[in-house]
Amino acid sequence: MAVLFPFLMDGSGHARIIIGTQCVGAIILVSCALFLFSKIITYYNITDLQREILDNYNSAVSKKDKEKEEKYFTQWVDLSGKLLKSVDNELVQSVYRVLSNYVVRKHMENKGKALVFDQYYYEGVSRINEYLSKGKSKPISVNNGNSILTSLILMDSVVSETTYRYLWRNLRTQMFYNKDEWIMEYWKMASQKIGLFMKPIHQYIYDEDGKPYTQEQIEDNQKQRENFMEFHIMLCSMLIQEKKHRLLELMLSFTQSEPPSYPLVPSNLSDIIDTFNKINHNSFVDPFYYESRYQMPNMHGITEGKIVGAANCYLALLAYRIYVIRWNYGYESVLNTGALPDNLSELNTLKENLDVFKRWLERIKDNKNLLNVVRFTSFDKEIEEKALIYDKVNLLRPDQLASCMQKEILDKMELLRTTLPLSEEKIDSEEHELTGNIIRAMEPYGDLLGRRFSQDKCYNLNSSVTMPFPNTAFLNNPDVGHAGIAGCMSSYMLHNFHHMFASSFFVEHNITDYRLSSEDLFQAIDKLNLNEEHYIIALGLYFDYYIGLIKDIKKETDHKYSYKGIKILSLDCNTEVFSQMVYVMRFEDRPFLDFHEPTAEEQKKLCLEKMNDLYGLWLSLEKISEHPELLEEPIKTKFGDKANQYSLFTAIWSPKLFFKPDKYPIISIKIKYRLTDEGEYDNVDKVNPFIPTKETPIN
Repeated sequence: MAVLFPFLMDGSGHARIIIGTQCVGAIILVSCALFLFSKIITYYNITDLQREILDNYNSAVSKKDKEKEEKYFTQWVDLSGKLLKSVDNELVQSVYRVLSNYVVRKHMENKGKALVFDQYYYEGVSRINEYLSKGKSKPISVNNGNSILTSLILMDSVVSETTYRYLWRNLRTQMFYNKDEWIMEYWKMASQKIGLFMKPIHQYIYDEDGKPYTQEQIEDNQKQRENFMEFHIMLCSMLIQEKKHRLLELMLSFTQSEPPSYPLVPSNLSDIIDTFNKINHNSFVDPFYYESRYQMPNMHGITEGKIVGAANCYLALLAYRIYVIRWNYGYESVLNTGALPDNLSELNTLKENLDVFKRWLERIKDNKNLLNVVRFTSFDKEIEEKALIYDKVNLLRPDQLASCMQKEILDKMELLRTTLPLSEEKIDSEEHELTGNIIRAMEPYGDLLGRRFSQDKCYNLNSSVTMPFPNTAFLNNPDVGHAGIAGCMSSYMLHNFHHMFASSFFVEHNITDYRLSSEDLFQAIDKLNLNEEHYIIALGLYFDYYIGLIKDIKKETDHKYSYKGIKILSLDCNTEVFSQMVYVMRFEDRPFLDFHEPTAEEQKKLCLEKMNDLYGLWLSLEKISEHPELLEEPIKTKFGDKANQYSLFTAIWSPKLFFKPDKYPIISIKIKYRLTDEGEYDNVDKVNPFIPTKETPIN
């Protein structure tokens, strides 16, 4: 400073301040240079760099800063590629320690719950796995244990759906790069997990605290085992799809016990058929169930059927395998097809899937490459050897056992169609639907309800019906779906009622006063000089056609109209002879409906229950097997020995129509349509006023 700036040495205070400031700046500059140098050295020292990243990561974990957790873990994953290439075995092992520590920490945080890792961990593991899979395999390496994937199924952890998805993705990656020995290591660990930590439990086994397991725990355990087995069955199916026969042979023969056991491989016919049935049923219920979970290589488009086909092929192959492996507890336990379901729906599904199973058995029986995987030669040889060991000469092949099982299913279905109780919920549903149909159909007849005069003579409009239906129509989980039962019954009853209602008017007043064109109907009504005291009952006419065309016609409700204050009741009639009729009368002369109740004896015999008091509707639905007295001709002859598989649905509905006993004025008009050429019709000028005098034609 003195050399460059001599004037600063004059001893002034300002000079000393400047010198001091410059010295401090120089010290700071040197310190920054040293710090920067140390950082550069750190970045060139992979051990220190990893330590610094992990320190930052652990700090973010302790602060629960997810954003920084992901940031530093991703940085460490970027570095892991260099760590794994290191010749320093300690650095390579450090990668696995970091991954293991993360898994253990998450496991402790989620004890007893499904183990779901952070998304950045799944992605990081997938990147590391692909990096390792691309590299060359070494004869001796910590990588060969495949702990990068086995850590995802930590022994006593609950594997989550997300973990399964990433496991499948990474196993596919290893298979793509032909890391068969790594997949085998994973298989060994998975076998230990299900064999030691996922044993089946039931209510008679006690937990660690000496308490019996709850039903919820039992179901959860069963669900975990099913998911784990499904995953590894699909893994083996993918190996068949990719023709990894040697690897599959090693996996199927792997055992760590004596006598040998194969916890991940269904090894008796009952388990094989049960798994086969579940897989095909799941795919039927959800056509994308397996496609969404287990995508396989070299499959394009909609792949669900191909994936299920690969699984079917694998399970059929296992049926051949059971004749090769050692039977530990006698042939009965190995060849037993298992218990049958207790409902018709599941029985029918199983029966149909057994047909598929037999086709797959036939399909692979000559496939030497596949049969060599399980070391199968021929049934003659295998059965002969087993027959010598177990002193049995009548051992059956799997297709024969499947056929026997189908026969048992048919026998049980026949029995269940007779013995299963009817569903009260379904019975109530059908009865209430039928009742609702009758109530809705009868609502327009409100003006005709209620006895208004004394009359003994009546028209019997009895529309009762008894129909047999298979018991399966009213069972929970039937093998065949049934629809429209109540609709069928009510349609028949109402069709019959409408026919007899219209025919009663025809009989009561069999002279047609006028035959008019539909275009002249309201002009004729005007000429009749009707008023509010009159009433029109129309059968089989579509009055909505006139809405908007005729000025004064209004629609009040369904089937009810008014025209210049005159009430019009438009009713259905499907019988051509009685249809398109209009009956005009005074409102006070209208007929009325009454409903006949069944006798006490009929109520008891038919087990009837009154469903509607206003319309006198009585219903019953009973099994013939429980009430044989209900079985009468022609039903008895029609169904013969199978009558007990049916139920009788009885609806007693007996409307009666009463007309006034005394003569009263009424006019009938037949309406004809020009477009259908229904013959000649009267000119509207012929219509005379409706005046109830002695001269007026009366009924």
